[in-house]
Amino acid sequence: MTSEVISYEEIRKIQALERDNRALQELTPDFFLKIKEYISNKEKIIDENKDKNNVFSSQAIEKNEYELRNVKRIIEDICSRRRRKIVMQALNNLSARVHNTENMLPEEEDMYNSIINTVNEYTNRFMSKFEAPPSIDIKREEKEEEKGLKKLKFIEDIPAFLWKDGETYGPFNKDDDGSLPLDVGEILIKEGKAIEIKESDDNEDTKGNQ
Repeated sequence: MTSEVISYEEIRKIQALERDNRALQELTPDFFLKIKEYISNKEKIIDENKDKNNVFSSQAIEKNEYELRNVKRIIEDICSRRRRKIVMQALNNLSARVHNTENMLPEEEDMYNSIINTVNEYTNRFMSKFEAPPSIDIKREEKEEEKGLKKLKFIEDIPAFLWKDGETYGPFNKDDDGSLPLDVGEILIKEGKAIEIKESDDNEDTKGNQ
């Protein structure tokens, strides 16, 4: 059991914080365990007083049943408010480069990323219906440009990252070659983390190796 039992008033305060703030509120790691213990204690008190026929036991049953019903409604309300905040945050951040998942629980962060990936996939598939198919007789570099890709050589390690198109790229090690979306490539080049590889560069490397 936890060292400190949560009270009905504390649970109401958590609900009020979630209700009165636009941002997600922090839930302590033992929040769910405390709630489970609270519910278990209330059910135990109710069961213990059912066999007693006096005014005090009846009052105890009535009070604890009332709080138990309310706490279950409060937990549902907290869940609903947090879910709504996460959905709106995901929809507002579809094109964001950096995603703030502060105060999200692991399952909430999974839902957030899933929403972004699903909506971006839908958008890409929807918009792709208006794109003409690429010509077959074009060079590899031109194909990559049409797909919005830039071929890079990484000059430092790049960790995996989620981009605004909903795709995860990386990780890449120093001296690796790889193709990334044009806007990502431009950023990495400007930051000095990669250099662009042209078709002519590939040909020169091929000649040098012969």
